[in-house]
Amino acid sequence: MKHTKIIALLLCIVMAAATLLGCTGGTDTPVTTPDAGQQGSTQTNAPDGGSTEQPSTGDVKYKEEIVIAMADEFTTIDPMETTAETNQIVQDCTHDLLTDTNLTTMQNEGELVDHWEMLAPDHWRFVLKENVTFHDGTILNVDDVEFTFQRAAEKSTTANYMAKISEFIKVDDLTFEVKLLAGDVDFNYTMAANSLAILSKEAFETMPEEDAIKIGTGPWVFEEFVSGDYVSLVRFEGSTLYPVPNTKRLVFRMIPEASARMIALENGEVDVIMTPNATDYSRLTESDDLQLITETGRTQNFVGFNLQNPDCIVTDPVFRQAVAYGIDKDEMVIAAWDGYAQVSTSMMCRDMGYYADIEGIPYDPEKAQQLFDQCGATGKTLHLVTSDAAHRTKMAENFQAQMQKYGITITVEFMQNSALTELNTSDGTTSGVELYIASWTPGKNADYMFRNPLHSTGGRNYSHLMDPEIDALIDAAVAETDTTKRAEMYKELQERITCEIIPWVPIAQPTLTLGAAKGVTGALLHPGLVHQFKMIERVIED
Repeated sequence: MKHTKIIALLLCIVMAAATLLGCTGGTDTPVTTPDAGQQGSTQTNAPDGGSTEQPSTGDVKYKEEIVIAMADEFTTIDPMETTAETNQIVQDCTHDLLTDTNLTTMQNEGELVDHWEMLAPDHWRFVLKENVTFHDGTILNVDDVEFTFQRAAEKSTTANYMAKISEFIKVDDLTFEVKLLAGDVDFNYTMAANSLAILSKEAFETMPEEDAIKIGTGPWVFEEFVSGDYVSLVRFEGSTLYPVPNTKRLVFRMIPEASARMIALENGEVDVIMTPNATDYSRLTESDDLQLITETGRTQNFVGFNLQNPDCIVTDPVFRQAVAYGIDKDEMVIAAWDGYAQVSTSMMCRDMGYYADIEGIPYDPEKAQQLFDQCGATGKTLHLVTSDAAHRTKMAENFQAQMQKYGITITVEFMQNSALTELNTSDGTTSGVELYIASWTPGKNADYMFRNPLHSTGGRNYSHLMDPEIDALIDAAVAETDTTKRAEMYKELQERITCEIIPWVPIAQPTLTLGAAKGVTGALLHPGLVHQFKMIERVIED
């Protein structure tokens, strides 16, 4: 990676000159991070109807408080406690990663890291940016990174990442090296896992853990969390990594019902709504005051099976194959996303490196019925669990109706996403889960697509797949430096998992959407669902 210090210095000089000349308006880009030049979707509207305005330079006025309505519940400020996107969206505002995805180029670049070098596939060197300030006023150094890694090794969500590391070497206050147990040519992507946000060692040494965990380097500082209601942030005036946002306060409100979120947006109670109903897209696009923001998604939605349920037919590969043949994915896409999704033929997401355009298992209802009869599934009643998100509710109802055609009854249990995650990550032999509907949103690298949800050590292995051959192939692929051989390995993984083992039946990658008021900038839609609101702002028109 090339050093960015000269670029950062020039940007700072230009911004300082612009300020002296009286230029107006705020910037949407962090000036010292390599992926700062991101431009993307924008959106917003009023909080609880209040007319919160803030004068900026010149004649431009910005709304002081922006309210974002989220579909799922925020549960914790601790980045290591969950991989739920709702939590990570908020954490992305308060904490930073060593590397992250530039949402314009979709390349992995430094966030807290200035540059890095792969000395060998199992030996990496990273250099931190200088003078990065935590919310408590301390300056980021290698000790904070080492402390974060040590804590991550003890957490179930992040232990899998740290298990790769054999040795952490501090070279100086800004430089460290990592030696791995096995080669990993994508290790820089591991550092972009949202659960590995860097924490302040000094904060943990001087504060109670519940306070120390709130200390990050992001442009927003944790203010208040009311469970089931909202979490609020205030801008970090002392940031040395980001420009101070024009917005003063950022509020994330939990509004589970999509229709209620839409009403709140239309009434001016919120500025942005997550995952609007597909049936509301026309209202957003046709309104003079609202907007619909879209982006190609990288979330694989699927019907999954608990392969460790000892008393259920889902452990029979013939049954799983029958389900794969029996689902009309086009019908489900219409039902769940009003057509705003692309049907999947592979369990791997399309826009990732090493994706192979395999045929998968096509829709064949006659073949499905034959296989259901063969394994004795006809006439059985099975139980499916999923979250109460609108699209998953519709997926479940459609799946239920489709399976009824084959003489199979599906009962459905809806729950909050946090409860679903807890249930699916519990012991598969005792959880009682038979089928589930969920999704997996990987990073850009192929290893992350497979390792976390399908490796036996994966923290999101909801299907409890324990296959030594698949584990070995995942491990071999990530260490392979020959790109042709590596592509062959990932194609084999796709074919074996999608067509033979079938822990999931991949359904579709939906289009990402946000609903928002006009006049908002600085919100970036993330294909991995961790949308970025670090620099969100709204210009107030007179």
